[in-house]
Amino acid sequence: MKIKSGMWPPAVASVLVLLAPLLNAQSKRLWALKEPDQIVEYDAVTFAPKQAVKVPPAALKASHGLQINHRGQVLFAPTPSEPEAGPEPELWFWNGQSSTMLDRGLEQKSAAVGSDVSVTESVPFPFLSADGEHLFWFANQSRKLERDNLELSTRTTFRAWKTDLGGGHREELAEFAFPDCRCETGVCSETCPEASCWFPDDGVGDFFVVTHWIPGQIGSSYQDSFLYQKAEGKWSAKKLPHALERILDAAANGTVIIEAVPDAGCCGWENQSNDQTLLLREGKSSTLFDERARYSNNNYDVSFFTSNANLSPDVSLVAMTISSTAKAGQEIRLADSGTSDPQELARIRKALTELPAVEVISPADRGKRLAFLPHATLVGWLNEKEILIVEDHLLAALNVATGARRKSGIKVPDETHAFLR
Repeated sequence: MKIKSGMWPPAVASVLVLLAPLLNAQSKRLWALKEPDQIVEYDAVTFAPKQAVKVPPAALKASHGLQINHRGQVLFAPTPSEPEAGPEPELWFWNGQSSTMLDRGLEQKSAAVGSDVSVTESVPFPFLSADGEHLFWFANQSRKLERDNLELSTRTTFRAWKTDLGGGHREELAEFAFPDCRCETGVCSETCPEASCWFPDDGVGDFFVVTHWIPGQIGSSYQDSFLYQKAEGKWSAKKLPHALERILDAAANGTVIIEAVPDAGCCGWENQSNDQTLLLREGKSSTLFDERARYSNNNYDVSFFTSNANLSPDVSLVAMTISSTAKAGQEIRLADSGTSDPQELARIRKALTELPAVEVISPADRGKRLAFLPHATLVGWLNEKEILIVEDHLLAALNVATGARRKSGIKVPDETHAFLR
C-alpha cells in the first residue's frame, strides 16, 4: 500500500483518532501510594504496575507533603502536625535513582540585647523543579525581639533560591524585606506579615506565586500576591490585581490561574460567607463556581466548595471536585444568623447526596457543564479528552466528551494518594 505524504487511508485514520487519547496519556506518568511504605508507578494507559519505590511510612499519613515531578523524583516535605513538634532538620528525597536525606539548613540562634533576647529563625522549604535538574528553596527569616516569653517585634525577610540536587551551588532568585512589625498580641504570627509560595504540582518551571499574608489568631488576612516569571534566564516579579488566598492550578507561565475564595467562617462556624472559584486570565476574572448562587444555602451552617481543580492541557476546560463540610444524612444546624427555611434545607440535603462530585466546564462557553459525576473526586487530566477520577476508591479514566470509562484495579483511599504528572 502506497501512502502519499501527509495522508492516511480512512481505516488507518479512524484508528489513529480512537487511539489519540491513549497515545497522549502515555506522556503522563501515574503513581499511587500503597501500604505500608511504597509509591508505585502505573502505566497511564493500561494501568499495569511498572515500578515501586520505598517511601517513609509517614508519607502515607501525610500525602499532602509529598512532591512528585514528571522525572519521577519524590520529595517528602511535610509541615508539622503540631506546632510544638517543630520542623524536621532533614527531608527524604528520591532523586530518580536513589534516596538520600536532604539537610534543609534550619537556623535558630539567640543573643542577649539588654534585658531582651534577639531570636533569629529560618525554616527553608525545598521544592522540586519541573526539569529535575535543581531544587528550589523558599524561606521566611525572622529576627524577633522577645522579653519574658512574649514576642515584641519582628523583622522578616523572604528569600527564594535554587541549588543542585544535593543542596549545593546556591543561586539567589528573589528577596523581599517586610517592614519592621510590632507583635501587638505577644505572638508575631497573629499581627505581622510573612510570605507563602505556590508552585505547580509538577514542580517549579518558569513561574511561581508568592503571597504576603498574616496567619492571624482566628483568621488569616491576605495582602498582596506576586507572579514570578522566568524569561531568558532571569526571574522578575509582577504584582497581581489582588491577593490570592488559595491557588488550585495555574498554567501558561502563570497567566492563567484558578483561585479559590474560601469561606470566612471561624470559631466553629462553617458557613459565614460565599465560597467561590475564579478563573484569572491575563488579569481578567470569571466565575467557575459560586456557592450561594448554586445552592442558596445562606441560612444553614454547611459550606459547599471546590476542594481541587485542574486546567486541561490546552487550558480550554476546567475539571474540579465539589465538596461540602457536611455529609448526607448528617444533622444540619442553622447558620450563625440564619433563619429556618424548610425548602432550603431540603435542597441542601438533596445536594449532599451527590457529593463529592466531579464537574467539567468550559469557561469560554459561559461555564457550560460538560460532565457531572456524583460520588467521585478528581485526580487530574490524563490528556485533552480524559480525566482521571476516584470512584469507590478505584482509579478510572473518563472521556469528558463521550462519557466512556477505562476502569482500573488501582485502589486508593482518596485522590490525595494518586499523582498524575
